[in-house]
Amino acid sequence: MSSNESSLAKLHAIDRECNHLAKAAAVLQWDQETYLPEMGVEDRSEQLAILETIAHDKFCSPETGRLLGEMGSVPETPRGDEKLPELERDFLKVLRRDYDRAVKLPSDFVAAAAKAGGLSQAAWVKARKANDFSAFLPHLKTMIDLSRRQAEYWGYGKGSAGSVYDGLLGIYEPGMGEAAISAVFAPIRERLSALLKKIAAKPAPDASFLDYEFDPEIQSAYSGSLMQSLGFDTRRGRLDVSAHPFTTTLGSDDIRITTRYLPRNLLSSIFSTIHESGHAFYELSFPHELRGTSLADGASMGIHESQSRFWENVIGHSRPFWEGQLPVLQSYFPSLKGISLDSFYRAVNLAGPSLIRIEADEVSYSLHIILRFELERGLFSGEIDPADLPALWRQKMKDILGVEPETDADGVLQDVHWSMGSFGYFPSYALGNLYGLQFFQKLKADIPNFDAIVAKGDFSVIQNWLKENIYLWGCRLDPPELLKKVTGQSLQAEPFLNYIESKYSGIYGI
Repeated sequence: MSSNESSLAKLHAIDRECNHLAKAAAVLQWDQETYLPEMGVEDRSEQLAILETIAHDKFCSPETGRLLGEMGSVPETPRGDEKLPELERDFLKVLRRDYDRAVKLPSDFVAAAAKAGGLSQAAWVKARKANDFSAFLPHLKTMIDLSRRQAEYWGYGKGSAGSVYDGLLGIYEPGMGEAAISAVFAPIRERLSALLKKIAAKPAPDASFLDYEFDPEIQSAYSGSLMQSLGFDTRRGRLDVSAHPFTTTLGSDDIRITTRYLPRNLLSSIFSTIHESGHAFYELSFPHELRGTSLADGASMGIHESQSRFWENVIGHSRPFWEGQLPVLQSYFPSLKGISLDSFYRAVNLAGPSLIRIEADEVSYSLHIILRFELERGLFSGEIDPADLPALWRQKMKDILGVEPETDADGVLQDVHWSMGSFGYFPSYALGNLYGLQFFQKLKADIPNFDAIVAKGDFSVIQNWLKENIYLWGCRLDPPELLKKVTGQSLQAEPFLNYIESKYSGIYGI
C-alpha cells in the first residue's frame, strides 16, 4: 500500500468512527424527543455532551489535519491530488470543509453546547405546553450566545468574513448569506402577499367535513398505511410521535420519522407524515459507495427540504394523489364517505393566513419563513432583545400574514429550532420550495405521464428518477452545482411562484 493509500484509508477510518459516534448521539436525541421519561433529561444531556466531545476530539486530532495535508487537501485545494478518483476527491473536499470548521471549536465549548442544547429542548417542550415564554427565555439566551460564539470562532463578525448570522446560515445553506437570501425572498414576499389578498376576496372552499374529531389511533393506523404506500420500507425505519415532527438518521438502514396526532386536525398528521417520509427517502437512497461516509448526507438543508416539500405539496396536495388515496382514507374514516374528489382536493388546499408554520398552506408557508428570517437577523445584529420576541412576533405576524396569535405557544414558542440552537436553519425551508419546483420541472419533462402514475399510486418511477438525478450525489455537489447538473439552471424563484399562482388561481377562480 502506498503512503497515499495508507493516509486515505486512515482518513476513512476516522470518518467512519466519527459517523458512528454521531449516530449513537442521534439515537439518544431521538429517544429524548419520543420516549425519554421527563426526569431523564439531565442525565441525557450529560450523555450527549460526552459523546459529542469524544467525536469532536477524535475528528479534530492533529492526526486528521496531518493526513489531510499528506493527501494534498489544504484550504486552498481541498480536493487534494488530481490523480485521485473523483469520489475520493469529493470525500476529501467535504472532510476538509468539516475539519476546518470543527477544529476551531474548543472541546469544552462543544461539550457545553451539547449539554445546553439538551436542557434547552426539554425546557422548550415544557414552556410550550405551559404557554410560558419566560421559563424558556434563559435557555434561549444561552443558545443565542453559544451560536454567536460558534460563528465568531469560525471568524465571522470580523473583517470581510461576513456577519455572525452569515456564519450560521452557512451551516445549512453553503454560500447563501443574508444579502443573497434577502434578494431571493423579496419577490416571494411581494407576490405571495398579493396572492393572499386575492384569495381572501374569494369564497373559501367548503371544508366543514374536516371539522370533526378524528380518533388519533385511527390516524396512526392510516399514517402507517400512507408511508408504506409512498414507498417507505419499514424494515429500514419507523414512525413515532413527537411534539414537533422530525426525521433523524440513526444508520444507513435506520431512519426514524415522527408525526403528531391532533383530534381536530386530521390533515396535520397526514401531511407531516408525507413531509417526513420525503426526508427519509433522501436519507435511505444514497448509493452504496457513499454509505457510512460523510458523503452520505444531503447537499444542504434547502436541498433536503426540496425533497420533503416536493412529496408533501407537489404530490400530497395534488388532485391525482387524492384520486388514489381518498378511497383509502374513507375506509379508515367512514364519516368522509360521500365527499367528492373535487371537494376534498379543494378542502386540503385551503389558503389563507395561519398561526402555525407546519400547518400553513403552500401560499402562506414561505411568509412564515420570512418572518423568522427577519427576527433572526435582528437577534444577531443586536437590534432585537430576546425578551422582546413575543411582542415582535405578534406584530410581524399581523404585518406579514394579517393574523395575531393569542398565546406564545401558537406564536414564538411553536418551533423547536431555536431551542436546539439551529439559528439560520429556517431560510432553508423556503429555499427548499424553490429548489423543489425547479427539480419538478425537469422531472415532469422526463416523466410526461407524471399525473397518471401519481393517481395510480405507483411511486417507484418517481423514486427512481430522484435516485438517479439527486440522491446518488449525496453531498458531493454543493447546491448550485447540483441544481445546475439536474436542471441546467441557477436558483430561481419564478418556477415556484408560477406554480403557486397557477394552482391557486384555478382553485379560487382568480
